[in-house]
Amino acid sequence: MSQVDEIKELDALVSLMDEPNEEMFVEIRQKVLSYGKLALPLLEEAWVNTMGEDDSDRIEGVIDEIQQNGLVDEFKSWIRESDGNIIEGLMIITKYYHPEFDKDYYLERFDKLFRETWLELNDNLTALEKIKVINHVIYHVYSFTSDLSGVVGSDTYFINKVLDTKKGNSLSIGIIYIAIAQKLGIPIFGVGLPSHFILGYMNDFIDLQLPHFYNEDDVLFYLNPSNSGAIFTHKEISHYLIQANIESDSRYFLPCSNKAVMKRLIDELIVSFEKDNRHSKTLALIRLQTILDTSR
Repeated sequence: MSQVDEIKELDALVSLMDEPNEEMFVEIRQKVLSYGKLALPLLEEAWVNTMGEDDSDRIEGVIDEIQQNGLVDEFKSWIRESDGNIIEGLMIITKYYHPEFDKDYYLERFDKLFRETWLELNDNLTALEKIKVINHVIYHVYSFTSDLSGVVGSDTYFINKVLDTKKGNSLSIGIIYIAIAQKLGIPIFGVGLPSHFILGYMNDFIDLQLPHFYNEDDVLFYLNPSNSGAIFTHKEISHYLIQANIESDSRYFLPCSNKAVMKRLIDELIVSFEKDNRHSKTLALIRLQTILDTSR
């Protein structure tokens, strides 16, 4: 079937979205869904022109399912790419919740941030000197800050909002930090400390490895992305766990994969939406949770 014929059939199917017979509507709905993103412009036009609330809800439901399916497909592709470029993963989620998101524009913004960092570095710098450079660019030149109000809004997780406002949270700023470092070949990864997302700088005398190849002896030091990249030690994490009455676990000291970081972001974003009673916003994220759980 040619694309012209597909559009004609789609147009006919969309015009039947007000079908009163439920069984017939289910069949029409499935056919429309099978066209995927191709159906979105016609559905959006029908939604604008529809007069009935029930018909509007039906069309909205189909639009949302097509968009969710697109999100899931993109996310699965991202997972298949080894450990996944972490900034790409965040952009996929951002695009779903902000359909106007211009990926090329924000990739260019991120690349500018990366280039400014790269220009300040050289091969003779020590690990601490490299961190001083990255911290200078992120927290002083670009003035990124973490929202410490105690109420973490959902917008502080999305890359467009963080780059536009220079305000995020430990995860979103931490992801930008990880993305810059890994693109530079610097072994910085997320560390899954409960209640506090932190970063670990690994032994840089060896080539950049996937996180599961490192052990605790490979950690040179830790970084706090929500506190201007402040450096701290294994001992300070142990002290925090004792103070918080949390049983120690090796996972709280070791680097985790970019997929694990994205899983944590999704978990936190769900909590944020639930607190705001925006339950419908969590459905797509729950699907992504399942994908990440089954991909391990």
